[in-house]
Amino acid sequence: MIDALRYEYLRLRTIRSTYWLIAIAMAFQLVMSIVLATVISTSDAFVGDNTFDVISTIGASSGVAPLFIAYIIGLLGVFSMGHEYRHGMIRATLTAIPNRTHVFVAKIVTTVVISALAALLCVLIALLCIVAYGLDLPTARGLLGMAAGTAVFTALFSLSGMAYATITRNQTAAVALLLLVPSVLESIIRAIVVAIKAASDDPTSEGGVMNILKFLPYDAGGKLYTRASLADLLEFLGYKPFGAVGGGIVLGVFVAALLGIGYALFLRRDA
Repeated sequence: MIDALRYEYLRLRTIRSTYWLIAIAMAFQLVMSIVLATVISTSDAFVGDNTFDVISTIGASSGVAPLFIAYIIGLLGVFSMGHEYRHGMIRATLTAIPNRTHVFVAKIVTTVVISALAALLCVLIALLCIVAYGLDLPTARGLLGMAAGTAVFTALFSLSGMAYATITRNQTAAVALLLLVPSVLESIIRAIVVAIKAASDDPTSEGGVMNILKFLPYDAGGKLYTRASLADLLEFLGYKPFGAVGGGIVLGVFVAALLGIGYALFLRRDA
């Protein structure tokens, strides 16, 4: 297992995508943090933890935008397995480390560690911008809650990308799935469910078909970092979303299922 971790660590150190993806995420976070800090410094609408939440997530905490850094960093997960098949390196990898379980687990560990650390660096950049602009600092609880939520969501998001690449063995398809499932597929499902509920005999009743929305994995996982959501507007249709813990569990179970499918296929398929 140690050899597999060393092999994966060395592989990540020697491919350029590791560096430019992290650099893009850092640069995006820095530029957007400066822009938001500049705007917020001239407004009285943001105070306390709200300021930190908005800047650290680039507006995603309000539910009006996705967590963009997760989409950038998540590509690390896709590339961790996608590069192996795209460039035919999976044969060399399995020749060096014949134990496929060790190879798969090593990729999970390195993807989680790098994704979480990159997300925490983005949070740190936001905090430094807040200090530089003299804005309200977050409370310790607010800081830890947002940092942990952002890191956990980003790590799970990256792992789902790795799972898509393992299942499809196609890097382009995996990237498309990572981008489209959270942003397009879940939106389509949400629109269909809302339409069915609105057309029902009792549209304001709690539960029913609206419970489906609670289990949309990426939307549910977003509760780890959102403090308000556009989906909350659906409460008049009986929608009661999970909280941060429940939403994180839903996303975690979904990612674990994807990884389980990917692992089973990884063991059975030819390299």
